[in-house]
Amino acid sequence: MMIELAHRGLHQVPDAAGQRIQCQSGTVWITLDHDTRDIVLEQGESFSSPEHKRALVYALAPARLLIEPPTGDKPAARTTTSLRRALRGTGAPVAA
Repeated sequence: MMIELAHRGLHQVPDAAGQRIQCQSGTVWITLDHDTRDIVLEQGESFSSPEHKRALVYALAPARLLIEPPTGDKPAARTTTSLRRALRGTGAPVAA
């Protein structure tokens, strides 16, 4: 997903785990909830975190970001199907 931020623009990433935030142009400051680190990205730099925390991305200058989703994620439908299979025969109620 490509995001363009004006100077002082703000973008929220609700769960930054595994997402890659790449600065295509400009300069951004990234902070994660309950994390004391400050991350500053300039053109060509990127950041990712394994932690399930919200990330706030603030544009120190007009910026363009590429935010890539985590790799290897399975769609929710597959997870639900796998869960249904696992619960069959256990006596637990299973939705259709």
